[in-house]
Amino acid sequence: MRFCPDCGKILMPKNKKIKCDCGYEEELSDEVIEQEYRFDGERKKEMEVIVTDNTNVTLPTKEITCYKCGGTKGYWWTVQTRSADEAPTYFIRCAKCGNTWRRSN
Repeated sequence: MRFCPDCGKILMPKNKKIKCDCGYEEELSDEVIEQEYRFDGERKKEMEVIVTDNTNVTLPTKEITCYKCGGTKGYWWTVQTRSADEAPTYFIRCAKCGNTWRRSN
């Protein structure tokens, strides 16, 4: 990695040259570019995407009574819908029909 000797800005090669806004310019050989600018760091591994549907829910469950279908199992989660100093909002989703509502306090 090279820096401008006049102003200290980092210099990236383009067409085997490094140029700075302050006017500094230098030509580089292929060996210098390979040694100083090639990065052989760790690469991110490919991530597997897991696709889920309503039959594969990992939310906590609660015994409820759905007002639409009468279902008795519900999934719940919380979301901070207002400012941080106020209580979070609880949401419930019926496992049978998917109806979702907020828990009233």
